[in-house]
Amino acid sequence: MNTLITMTLDEVKKNPLTEEEKNVIRRAAAQVRAGTAEDDPDCPKQTKEELAKFRPWYEVHPEWREAKKTGIHLQIDTDVLEWYKSQGREYQTKMNDVLRAHAFLQRRAEH
Repeated sequence: MNTLITMTLDEVKKNPLTEEEKNVIRRAAAQVRAGTAEDDPDCPKQTKEELAKFRPWYEVHPEWREAKKTGIHLQIDTDVLEWYKSQGREYQTKMNDVLRAHAFLQRRAEH
């Protein structure tokens, strides 16, 4: 059985991976590279026809892209801001997109 663990950067810094966890990741990566990885039942392979039906999130939910903007003052960790800035122009839009995706997932979880 596969186990998905989600951790923030702060959590990883406070609780580094054990050698066994690192070895599990290395073995899984080696299987993917070798083409011998087992299919994950939680994420089945998609056919080309199914993949062709996929649409970008902003096409499916255009109302979110056209939302009214509100200026705020926000304090965030310096390393997070530096990383977003290193991604190039429109880093603030990218940050907003991440927040929007999180809000979308939270809304789905509530229903």
